[in-house]
Amino acid sequence: MHMRGAASLVPGLLLLACNSIAPPVTTFGVLTTTGETPVMIGDVHASLDFTRPGEPVGDLVGWNLGRGTSYAPENDPLHPEWRTPVKVAAAQALAEARPGHGRAPLMRFSGLQIDGALGNDGYHFYRWVEPGHAPAAGDNMATFEYFALMQDADAAPIVTLNFGSGTAAEAAAYVTHLNGTDADDVNVAARLHWGQDQPYRQTQFELGNETYGPWNTGYSAAGDYSYANPEAKHGGDPKWFDKPSASAADYAARALEYVAAVKAVEPEARFWVPLAQASMDGWGGVEAAVQALAPLLQDPSVAGAVIHHYLIDDARTLGWTEPNDLFFALAGTEAFRPGFVRARAALDAVRPGLELVVTEYHVAGAFSRGKFERAQQAAVGLGVAGMLLFYAQLGVEAACQHAALEFDNLDGPDRDPLLEPWYNPFRKGPNETAAVMASYVATRLVGEHLLERAAPLEFSKQVEQDMSFGSGKISVPLVHAAAFVDPAGETGSLVALHRDLERTHTFTIDLPPGWTATAASQWAPPAADHNTMYFPVAVEPAQTVQEGERVQVTLPPHSLVALRFAAAAQ
Repeated sequence: MHMRGAASLVPGLLLLACNSIAPPVTTFGVLTTTGETPVMIGDVHASLDFTRPGEPVGDLVGWNLGRGTSYAPENDPLHPEWRTPVKVAAAQALAEARPGHGRAPLMRFSGLQIDGALGNDGYHFYRWVEPGHAPAAGDNMATFEYFALMQDADAAPIVTLNFGSGTAAEAAAYVTHLNGTDADDVNVAARLHWGQDQPYRQTQFELGNETYGPWNTGYSAAGDYSYANPEAKHGGDPKWFDKPSASAADYAARALEYVAAVKAVEPEARFWVPLAQASMDGWGGVEAAVQALAPLLQDPSVAGAVIHHYLIDDARTLGWTEPNDLFFALAGTEAFRPGFVRARAALDAVRPGLELVVTEYHVAGAFSRGKFERAQQAAVGLGVAGMLLFYAQLGVEAACQHAALEFDNLDGPDRDPLLEPWYNPFRKGPNETAAVMASYVATRLVGEHLLERAAPLEFSKQVEQDMSFGSGKISVPLVHAAAFVDPAGETGSLVALHRDLERTHTFTIDLPPGWTATAASQWAPPAADHNTMYFPVAVEPAQTVQEGERVQVTLPPHSLVALRFAAAAQ
């Protein structure tokens, strides 16, 4: 991908308490070499070749701003109460969770909800930036407010365009508001009015949010605000009456209208297209959907297709019925591997090089309300780590973890129906600080090891466990790992999620000649259901032993282990 700004340097390995408010501290594992007893092949064994870099590693550190999030810049003229010390601390912590390849982490704004849900209205940007707008309870974030969060988090923005209850003309006006320079244009004037003198230079857009789902306002022509409803309260979109996005072909034709309208005001615009949940059943299945979307996907401005992946929610469609099964939280991604492979193949058949991106993911989603009971447990962190490694293995080009920076009503029974307590990567700590949760700790640990390229990692010995799924079984590798290397071929890394809930295993890795392990860390909760909110678990140094070109590391049960490697000086 080529959407990042300037690279930034990141530290190596961090010692970060799960609920600590202290600054992170760089740590190194205990490295031992022995010339007496050879390191024997462990329970799990792999060969790692940093001399043959693979595909580029995607932008897998990212955040999707979910319902409940409100934020404001300093001296905000509308909602100064939205800028609290704990929210600022959270934004700064997100800025510190940077990928090892140095590109800025992603941050997606989907309008909370951009298209509208269940027939309700969506995000109309001008409503919140009109110069005469008076602040009121229930306001959504204005552009200068959500961009303040992205800027404080030092993130690369993604903006989603209202498809379900908007129009292509409104999308073009939105992009003009963000990027335009003509002060006489009403949309540019609105940006200037609120103190944003410089264009945002935004070029990455999504063409609607989950437009393939019956919950999306534009999916049906019957909703009060659906663009396809001739009786829509705001007039709808007359050219597209009775052509809702339930039809992938109609969605694609209308989306091309959006592409043309936005490109007319921002020639550098690139677009991502909604495709499916990870169950791959949107629009009649991924192959049928891609075929119907082909005219849109073939447009050179369209960069790729979007998957949303809520592990437990999407697994229900595939036959899974145990939302609190700990092993599934760590290993359930394997049930989705065939679907992701099918999606990639279908996209390649239409246009090689199309990106496959995941702009929302988490262990559980809103459909798990009242069912998923592990919001405060280590399983959430281990689960999102497993999803990130899964995306790295499959070459996913971008990923944004669903997140809500809500600190007062996150657990309340009257909270927003799309706001869940496991979404926030932080909780309020002492003195209005942001105390990190398991999802943040695990994401940060994986993220800092994401170097520029994938490194070939070949297992010759593995431990596996059967997982019943639907009417069959899946054989799951218990050591779930991915490796990476820098462009110069001087530094490498490996991250492994140990999915075994009961046993310790030894993992041995054969390295190329001249390479050595230089650091190792682990996040090893005492149990997968350990409450990390009240009893935080720190990332600690891990012990490794190296004999010649073979490295051995011990994997505690339900743990996340990361290693650094260096090539011999030339």
